[in-house]
Amino acid sequence: MHLYIYLLLGFCGLAVGDVPAVYDATGRLNLSAICPGSFCSLSDRSVAYSATPDLQVRELHLRNCSRHSITWLVLNLTPGLRTLVIRNCATYHISTESLRPVANLTSLQMQGTSLGVLRDRIFTAVPRLEILQLSQNFIHTVHIGAFKGLSRLRLLGLQGNGMPEILASTFDPLVELVHLDLSRNQLTTLPQNIFAKNKKLQTLLLNGNPLRTLQPDVLSSLPNLRVLDLGHVGELEVITLDLPHVQNLALEGSSLSSLVINGGFIKLQAGNNELNHLQVGNKSAVIEMDLHGNLLDGNNTAALLRGMWNLQRLDLSKNVIEALPLHGSGFDASGSQELFILPSLKYLNLANNRLVRLPPESPILSSHLNSLDLSHNLMLTLDVEILRSLAVLKALFLEGNRLNAFDYQMLHEEHQDLTELALHDNPWSPGLYRKMFLYLTDRGVHLQARPQNRVLNNSSRVDIDWPPNESQAEAQKQDPPGVTGIHPYWTLRDILAFVTLLVVMLILLMNLYHILEEEGCLRRFRHWRRSRFHGPSTSSTSRNSARRLNEQDSEHSSSE
Repeated sequence: MHLYIYLLLGFCGLAVGDVPAVYDATGRLNLSAICPGSFCSLSDRSVAYSATPDLQVRELHLRNCSRHSITWLVLNLTPGLRTLVIRNCATYHISTESLRPVANLTSLQMQGTSLGVLRDRIFTAVPRLEILQLSQNFIHTVHIGAFKGLSRLRLLGLQGNGMPEILASTFDPLVELVHLDLSRNQLTTLPQNIFAKNKKLQTLLLNGNPLRTLQPDVLSSLPNLRVLDLGHVGELEVITLDLPHVQNLALEGSSLSSLVINGGFIKLQAGNNELNHLQVGNKSAVIEMDLHGNLLDGNNTAALLRGMWNLQRLDLSKNVIEALPLHGSGFDASGSQELFILPSLKYLNLANNRLVRLPPESPILSSHLNSLDLSHNLMLTLDVEILRSLAVLKALFLEGNRLNAFDYQMLHEEHQDLTELALHDNPWSPGLYRKMFLYLTDRGVHLQARPQNRVLNNSSRVDIDWPPNESQAEAQKQDPPGVTGIHPYWTLRDILAFVTLLVVMLILLMNLYHILEEEGCLRRFRHWRRSRFHGPSTSSTSRNSARRLNEQDSEHSSSE
């Protein structure tokens, strides 16, 4: 028995001996004891660390630390570190000496500090760095040699600082740079050759800067650029961009009136500008364009869309389009006679324009359209025959127009795949919207409901509560057939209200009759009528009768 106890104690002592002590002989904290694995996270703790290094840590997070509790001296204890993240720490500078112990560092992220200035050759001690994130650090000055020695850097984030300018050769050492984020700074202009050595750059984010000028050839040295964000960049008004093969181009909310792109793009987001002129060089590459909230009219649209055979999604809502482009319209300055067709267009949004009608043949109404939004225009009529060519139409939005008649039965017969339809907020003739709702919902078409807390003045009173909610729809299905169809303008609610009114009127009349009878008014009225018919010969008799009635009334009142 004692032998087993001794063996157990021996094994336990061996296991305990393998675990490093939390504190050394001098009472200092052992880092390897609190971070036994490859990941280590330290917060605001006012402690002193022992000089014993932790060779296992590969990723270190320092957060919410004051200037005196966790300093750069902690890096001396993690020589094998690969990733360093510092958030919300009172760090006012970076020095080459402080980074020298972690020469193998590949990722450095600092956020919420107060660096202020990036000095020359500050990162030469970490030449293997590939990711450098320095967002929201109040950086106002970047020296021209700040990034020297970072030939392997692939991602650089300087967003959310207060940098007013960047010198021309600042990014020259970053020959492997792929992603550059300069958004939400105070940049007003970019030097002409600022990206001359960054041939591999694919993503450039400049949104949120008050740019005043942008030279056309600033971006021409970026043959591999795929994503460019120039949204909310002040008041440029006129931009000319040399973009050979960009994929996503964002220019939202930049007060642009004219945009010329010498090259092509796949996706354009240029909403909420003042565009009245847009020119694209390589139109065959365009797949998606979002141009809502601009000043484009029908002629601008025709000239822009001619030749975009691969365009699939187009948003032209909130413009000033009064008529859709027709065949033969929209020739550019070169006088090209290229056929105007959009064979790949599947989504088209023309809401909130000034359309009065749809022309019989317009190349913008592609036969492959799945979704067509014509809501909130000025359309008085809509001929369903015009939509016959849209064989695969699945969603149609017509709310907010001036329609009062619509051949909904023909629409459903010619578009069996239609599943989404919006018809509310139109001055339909009385009862029509109800008929359309019942007919289409019974055939699997979902009619969008009117937004809540909104009642239109021009809606017929019959259709005020339509479309019904789910409970009303179920109740409608349970109504006996023929009750709601007594009159095309009467609903079951109208009939019940009318019957109730008749009953109330009858009760009131009966009460009035009893009151008049009790007061003797009816007897006086009958006596007066009898005296009128019998003439003056009965005047004395009438007076005697009247006297007797007065006496009866007085006796009745005295008895009461």
